[in-house]
Amino acid sequence: MKKGLELIQEIDSCIVEQGTAAFWWLGQMGQVIKLGGVVIYIDAFLSDGPSRNIPSLLAPEEITNADFILGTHDHDDHIDRAVWHRLSISSPKALFVVPRCLVKSLSHDLDIPKERFYGLDDGLSLKKNGITITGIPSAHEFLDQDILTGSYPYLGYVLEGNDCTLYHSGDTCIYEGLHQKLRRWANIDVMFIPINGRDAKRYSDNIIGNMTYQEAVDLAGLIKPGLVVPCHYEMFRFNSESPQLFTDYLEVKYPGIKYWVGNHGDEVLINKK
Repeated sequence: MKKGLELIQEIDSCIVEQGTAAFWWLGQMGQVIKLGGVVIYIDAFLSDGPSRNIPSLLAPEEITNADFILGTHDHDDHIDRAVWHRLSISSPKALFVVPRCLVKSLSHDLDIPKERFYGLDDGLSLKKNGITITGIPSAHEFLDQDILTGSYPYLGYVLEGNDCTLYHSGDTCIYEGLHQKLRRWANIDVMFIPINGRDAKRYSDNIIGNMTYQEAVDLAGLIKPGLVVPCHYEMFRFNSESPQLFTDYLEVKYPGIKYWVGNHGDEVLINKK
């Protein structure tokens, strides 16, 4: 498992040819994705703490190569408020992409200029550096759409670039219409989805849930991505699940769908050719 500057050097030196994508799992829903020469950090949870099962692979000051820093929603293990200002300094060219309704508060609270942010919402897209990023609502555990503005506080993102398409759901449960929204894209090459589930005990403790491993399997079965990557199952003892349950069920129910379950910091190269 690579970490620190060794991991940054691997990301920088990784050659991602046309029609390929690379990713490195940082833990929880955190991913580094490389499309061509563009480096994207999504839901990078870097803050240390006694409740973490997995130490952070990177210090904020080591992340000097970010072109985009994406946060799916305003929970610390997705938008890590404690480190985002430091990321704005270490990666001065990075654009912060977040749900549109969060731009004003994040800019003010984190002392990051508003022009460093780009706000997305359902169906809205950002096109920059040869990459298209489109917002998809997520239900965590509810959609919680704002009545007045229509904005969604929880998003997933579809990334298109280098002839590849990837979907990162953020935290979500299945909701009516999610499948139809994703079918806008004929072929999704990689899908990152949570599998930790939800229950009354966790909800009463303000631990907001996600799809179960069975629901995650069925989402993959409907969308049929080139590769499905289960996430959000290992970081906290009180909010975990076995990825073996996911892979066993997927193999039996949808045997043609490929999956990746591996180690934090491993380089994974996807080649569509």
